Amino acid sequence: MKAKQQLRKPENWPDFENLCKKLWGEIWRCPEIKKNGRSGQSQHGIDIYGIPFGEDKYYGIQCKGKDDYTNATLAEKEIDREIKLALSFQPTLKKMYFATTANKDAKIEEYVRKKNIEHLQNKLFEVHLYSWEDIVDLIDENKQTHDYYVRSINFKTEHEVLFTFENDETEYVIEIPFRKKITHYKQKIVPAEDNFVGLSEMLFSQFRTDHIKPFSMYSFNHSYARFHFRLHNLGSEPLQEFKVFLDFEGDFQSIETCTKSHYMIPNPNLQYDTFIWNEDRQGKIIPLKTILVQDDTIGFDTICLKPFNKNTEVKIHWKLVSLNYKTEGDLKLNIKPTYKLKEETILVEDPLKVRIEEDIEDYITDGNDDEK
Repeated sequence: MKAKQQLRKPENWPDFENLCKKLWGEIWRCPEIKKNGRSGQSQHGIDIYGIPFGEDKYYGIQCKGKDDYTNATLAEKEIDREIKLALSFQPTLKKMYFATTANKDAKIEEYVRKKNIEHLQNKLFEVHLYSWEDIVDLIDENKQTHDYYVRSINFKTEHEVLFTFENDETEYVIEIPFRKKITHYKQKIVPAEDNFVGLSEMLFSQFRTDHIKPFSMYSFNHSYARFHFRLHNLGSEPLQEFKVFLDFEGDFQSIETCTKSHYMIPNPNLQYDTFIWNEDRQGKIIPLKTILVQDDTIGFDTICLKPFNKNTEVKIHWKLVSLNYKTEGDLKLNIKPTYKLKEETILVEDPLKVRIEEDIEDYITDGNDDEK
């Protein structure tokens, strides 16, 4: 996730109009979104229009570019004029949006809210306002537009980063396998004259060895969420002497940096870049590579999170600090349990012990991929 305050406004009105078309086309899921007419023609208060997915009426957008040098903002008269023009747009609009590069203004927002209520009472189209800060939030939430705006038109700030999971997204879904063990305790029927034989078989079964698995150097517990983070430098300058601080929030058992070597064959030369404190549910990334050049990406150590047997959402707040830049954001890890069924039957002589038991355990395999 990039730093919102680092996202510059478009340098001209055509770029802003293109951005709005791309952004609301993604939000509305409307590939048919269009600009209204051409320069010099009457546009009836609407620059961009389309029918959002699932709707049957048109929505319209009025784009208003404002510069930062004159502190220009939308005026009430300007809003009234564009609304009046939009009333003649055909077919009739269901919603009208004002999209502006002007900064948020509480007074203008209040005026637009009142206009919206007035229109609803008169059964006219809704009226909404999106200032630049609101538009940046929407860009953050819509990846295609973000990539288009930051990369396709070579729009880069001096410092800008994207901190993601290994899938290059700010949200990650991991399915975690558990073993569901169902044990059927069934009554063993032993004829009276065969009691001695039955007893002999039972005693002998205690010493059978065909069920013992071969020795394995290690076992692997699949019931952990394993993931790592990636940092992308989208800015026009190198990122220098940076660190990332992590804060994990959610209902899970434990969290740690995964080992890079087997405990029976330790490697003292391994160096780590990710450090996790399970008690505090916090961590820190101190990369071995202290400079990340522009357009480059770096990945970090794998983290092992032990979840409970339930759907879990883990929120991860991160904060990056560097030599002359800092930013922060949030990631979301969604854990979904799956189950591998294993059934077993045990014969018991006491009819009172006949039952079915169900247990959920970690799903563990040994070196031969046999389930344990």
